[in-house]
Amino acid sequence: MKKQMAMASKPTLLPIDECEEWIWDILDCTKDCRFEHIVDEDKEFLIFNTNDFSADTKALYKIRKITAMRLVQMSTHNGLTQLWFFRMRQYS
Repeated sequence: MKKQMAMASKPTLLPIDECEEWIWDILDCTKDCRFEHIVDEDKEFLIFNTNDFSADTKALYKIRKITAMRLVQMSTHNGLTQLWFFRMRQYS
């Protein structure tokens, strides 16, 4: 019974296109921004490239809470910032 309740209460992940929209909105990037979606066997990544980004831990926490995606890598080169967000895929 407990196992059934735990399975029933498992949260549903947002579709990846909604995650992308939430992340853009929260990061408030407006200049020269693009993203890429990569799917592995059991993982998925959203990679955001922007030259209009400043780090904000509250924004990153909000992204994690809403989308279940965590920032796992960030790099900057010549004014371009690349942010890698990750989550485990959910199977039906």
